[in-house]
Amino acid sequence: MPKSFAEKINKAKLLVEAMRNNKETLPKPLTEEFIEDLAKKADLAAELNSVQEKLKADLKTQTARLDTLRKEIDVHYADAKKRIKLDFARERWVEFGFDDKR
Repeated sequence: MPKSFAEKINKAKLLVEAMRNNKETLPKPLTEEFIEDLAKKADLAAELNSVQEKLKADLKTQTARLDTLRKEIDVHYADAKKRIKLDFARERWVEFGFDDKR
């Protein structure tokens, strides 16, 4: 059995081609309609797999961008929090969203 989905699609296309070349000798259930249905499904699966792979690549790119942005926010937040804690009385920290004791 093929390991990857792309291999399954390629195996299905190879099967379709072989069935088309030997349709006169195929058993009854393997009609022209059956062959064409499998061919259409294999083509659609290949197309959808291609779209899915592109989306996965885009998602990886977006995830990397988001991770970088999160790190930058964490650094800025920590810098601002440290500065506010130095310059404002503890009682005012709550208005900045800090409920720290120190």
